[in-house]
Amino acid sequence: MNLEELEIIVIQCLRENLELSGDPIPIITSSTKPAHDFIGFDSLRTIEVLISIEEKVGCELPPEKIFSDKRFEDITVSSIANAIYQIKKEAAPNEQIRDR
Repeated sequence: MNLEELEIIVIQCLRENLELSGDPIPIITSSTKPAHDFIGFDSLRTIEVLISIEEKVGCELPPEKIFSDKRFEDITVSSIANAIYQIKKEAAPNEQIRDR
């Protein structure tokens, strides 16, 4: 999976979470900051989304690796995708991971 594909998965999982919660679904882009841009998007909902992403990408996503060195409110779709990319790269160093 490349970064663009990972961003699409993150966006899909965010949309699904918002839909299941009955919240309005705004336009979500790579620069969207879920904790800042979505009303009521707290750490519990973030974990729900991470679990959904884990199922789609097929690897464990430790929250401390996703959110390291950033404030929760500053995390973007792009930064989540980048963190997942790095986690997958570390988990399977011999597997070829495509760049954009």
